[in-house]
Amino acid sequence: MTGISHWGRNGRRALAWSGGAILCCLGLYGLYLLATLTLPRSEEHPPLLIYGTPFLLQPGLHIEEARLKERLDRLGYHQVTEEIKSSGDYRMTPEHVDIYLHDYPDGHMQAFPLRIILEEGRIGQVLSLSQNEEVFPISLEPPLLSGVLGKSRQVREWVPIASIPRPVIDAVLAIEDHRFYNHPGIDPFAMARAAWTNLKSGEVVQGGSTITQQLAKNLYYSPHRTFVRKLKESMAALILELKYGKNEILESYLNEIYLGQTGAVSIYGIGEAASRYFGKPLQELTIADTALLVGMIKGPNTYSPVKAPALAKQRRDVVLRRLRGEGFLSEQEWNEAVGSSVQVALSQESLTDAPYFVDYLLRQTEESTGGALPPGAKVMTTLDPVMQRIAEDSLQAGLKRLESSYRSLKRAGGPLQGALVALDPKTGGILAMAGGRNYRLSQFNRAVQARRQPGSLFKPLVYLAAFEASRESAVETVVTPASLILDAPVSFATENGSWSPQNYDRQFRGTVTVRTALEQSLNVPAVRIAQSVGTHRITQLVRDLGIRSPMEENLSIALGTSEVSLLEVTAAFGALAQGGLVVSPTSIRSVVAPTGEPLWFAIIERHQAASPQSAYLVTSLLKGVVQRGTASRAKDMGLQGIVAGKTGTTDEYRDAWFVGYTPDLVIGVWVGFDDGADLRLTGAQAALPIWTDFARQVIPSNSPDFPVPTGVVTRDVDPQTGQLATSQCPEVVSEVFSEGTEPTDYCALHGGGFWDRIKRSLGL
Repeated sequence: MTGISHWGRNGRRALAWSGGAILCCLGLYGLYLLATLTLPRSEEHPPLLIYGTPFLLQPGLHIEEARLKERLDRLGYHQVTEEIKSSGDYRMTPEHVDIYLHDYPDGHMQAFPLRIILEEGRIGQVLSLSQNEEVFPISLEPPLLSGVLGKSRQVREWVPIASIPRPVIDAVLAIEDHRFYNHPGIDPFAMARAAWTNLKSGEVVQGGSTITQQLAKNLYYSPHRTFVRKLKESMAALILELKYGKNEILESYLNEIYLGQTGAVSIYGIGEAASRYFGKPLQELTIADTALLVGMIKGPNTYSPVKAPALAKQRRDVVLRRLRGEGFLSEQEWNEAVGSSVQVALSQESLTDAPYFVDYLLRQTEESTGGALPPGAKVMTTLDPVMQRIAEDSLQAGLKRLESSYRSLKRAGGPLQGALVALDPKTGGILAMAGGRNYRLSQFNRAVQARRQPGSLFKPLVYLAAFEASRESAVETVVTPASLILDAPVSFATENGSWSPQNYDRQFRGTVTVRTALEQSLNVPAVRIAQSVGTHRITQLVRDLGIRSPMEENLSIALGTSEVSLLEVTAAFGALAQGGLVVSPTSIRSVVAPTGEPLWFAIIERHQAASPQSAYLVTSLLKGVVQRGTASRAKDMGLQGIVAGKTGTTDEYRDAWFVGYTPDLVIGVWVGFDDGADLRLTGAQAALPIWTDFARQVIPSNSPDFPVPTGVVTRDVDPQTGQLATSQCPEVVSEVFSEGTEPTDYCALHGGGFWDRIKRSLGL
């Protein structure tokens, strides 16, 4: 008996010591929380904001082709049927478009109404409605693309509690914590109710957390449900209630709550959610809109109106039912709200933040500015969000079509991949960049980070080097578009033995012109040209064109065996579009401090890599590729207008390319597998359809032809001899030459040159 009593006393003493130690630890932890816990404020840790390029309302622009309505809708403008009265209104008629512009402080522009006079669907004049005076240049404000806070993509719009409409607050409290103003941070009644409900169901179906506990969990703790985390969360809630007022806690909660994803961007806060999902400020939300957002708090991705509209409506109606039960809605308001459909501002496909572009931008920004940017800074980029959306849609749809048409492309080793880049050749600005099929599954940017063999896409650069060498008299035989080259079996001695290049179809065509050789993408003539020019001259020109990837100096360079990235080879073709003027590609226009002061401006880097005359000759040849050559299918697929371009197919069909351009736009597409597996398709089969689908949506119908530079002359020639055509020649083609390299001899094969010489001397 004494022993039992002795152990009992010791046990009670041990329990007392243990309880005291636990209380002491809890007390110390409580003091630690009291000293360290703080609520976020609107001015603390603002995200880095990333904006697209402003859209210039330029005379001659076709408003449907430019997708003006989509651009206005993306910027949060709303269409009206009557006269525009306030900022954000717009009205469209066949004769004119009226827009009441938003304030744009960073652009030193205040809101004002303007009228766009239309002439057959194109912008004729842009007038100020208030002053009836022409205003130009004038642009729509740049669209917000994304934001970066720490390592996550988010754009937070902090809304003070005083600016949050009462119906929003009532809905949140009714569904999440109706005793919020009556408990000290934890609610024993709610916890008991949730415990009983979970016990009856045999699983966790209801939580008893208060708004303060949810805020503590979101700010300070992991989402994993454990007893220790729940205890810490409860203590943190008590401390927050001790340090802060109820309205301060509610303001933080409403601005910190996670409400889903748009692309790679996380949506935090009720204000940003209203803007992202409905294109409205909080004050303009209907009660149905409010109930839908509040319903998403329980499961932001489960009840997303974009991903699961049926579930979102079901959850919205639960919230509406609660509001009616609490007396916040009349019977008529309930019937109208519950009968309305779920409508969001943008579809899942349209909600894009261009994640591959943003990754590239952040790296380029850090390299250009010399370090990390301050919180809250604004980066003004070159990206056109409408063009970006079309690029992503075209790439996704094109890859799916290929997999449907060629079953062998669906394989276990990784999905078929692709990339697309669009540049403004005048400024180097990246207008669109799609680096792969699915950013969430793979962040590897195939437009920038992947280096693959360009194959026959490289041939125009070989001919450019030949034209340059001919202008400078640096080769024994002048090379022009009309020059004749032998397409016949040939062998070259290399370090690894004899090498005999073959054409794509294993056939030879005898003597052909340079134009025919490039339009039909013949390999043997390209290698012969490379031998005559010299590989060192070719690699030097490639470097001058901005391609920094390593180049092997051997004759196989003519067939594109040295690996390049899509971005750098597309930019090199942009130099052809600009008469040999290289403009380095860039994603940044400027960086603005949170105060609006400019921090950094992009300086456009330009240099002349080739003469305008030689660049124009190559462009002329590449126009022929689209008209008659390996890319002629583009016209059958709906491409209109004047375009120059080149297909690219690598050895064993591992990579498919097409790069095409106009004077104002250059677009590059690559298709292949990440592991280099055989694609077994040509550039015309795999890359060209994707390129065409994108190009026909973004190249304006009034796109101009390429300007002919001074120093370029046109002559009628006989394609059989490459000499000046005579009246006796059965076939005559008009060909372009750099002045001084044009043929001077008349066709000796068909004769008649004497009389043609007399006629020419008489000016006839």
